[in-house]
Formats: sequence, structure tokens, C-alpha cells
Amino acid sequence: MTVIINMAMTADGKIATANRAVASFGSRRDHDHLLALRATADAVMAGARTVDLNPINMGPGSVRCRRLRLKRGLAEYNLRVIVSRCGTVNPTAEIFRHTFSPVLILTTRRASERRLKGLRAVASEVKICGAKQIDFRHALQPVPLPV
Repeated sequence: MTVIINMAMTADGKIATANRAVASFGSRRDHDHLLALRATADAVMAGARTVDLNPINMGPGSVRCRRLRLKRGLAEYNLRVIVSRCGTVNPTAEIFRHTFSPVLILTTRRASERRLKGLRAVASEVKICGAKQIDFRHALQPVPLPV
């Protein structure tokens, strides 16, 4: 399995403003690069605060990007993964208003039953991946196909 991390930061090492909003300091070329990477990936992952504080849908982008995915043998739309150690994803976040592909939430046993119930109502799947910290090795294991 290959994991690609795409991040941008300012010269002083910041990736968000003081109030944790994602800064739009990237160029059009940066955005095109992001979508080109998404066209090669099975899934796109973001943290709960990124999803809560920004109107994002984590989709593959334009029709051109979706055609590239299909040409590469991928699904037209990528899986969308949200990471939240305590299950504190806002169930009214923008991502849940777009149903073009599944949304998987990775969390831990620290998430309350009330939160899990709310997330299960809006996400395609909620997966517990650890006691106090998310076990990414376990979370990113491919699902074995039946023989």
C-alpha cells in the first residue's frame, strides 16, 4: 500500500491561521497538483477539524479528473476518510451534504456512544481503530477479498 501526503505551508511553517482555518495561500498550480494526486488515489483523508471548519467535499474534482481516475482503473470517485480520535466530527459538515462516494470515519474507543450513533447516521461507515489513538497500520489494512 502506498500513502501519499500532500501538504502546503508558508515559509514560517504554518498550515492554518491562528483560528485554525485553512489558509488559502496555495496557487492554482498547487490546487491542480492536489487534484492530480487525487486522480491516482483510492481514498482522500482529512482530520475532523479540517472537515468541520472548511466547506470541503474531498471529491476528485472536475469531470477531467474523474475521467483520469477511470482511465487508471480506479472508481470514478474516491473514498473519503475522516480521522477523529474522539469522534468529534460535526454531522452537519459540508462533506455529508455530498453523496457521490462513501465517507468512512476512523475513530477510537474514546468516542462516546452518543457521538458514534450520530456519526453512523451520516457516514457510510464508522470504524474503531484503537483504544486512545488511531492505529493507522490497522486502519489502512486492505480488506481481504473472498477467494
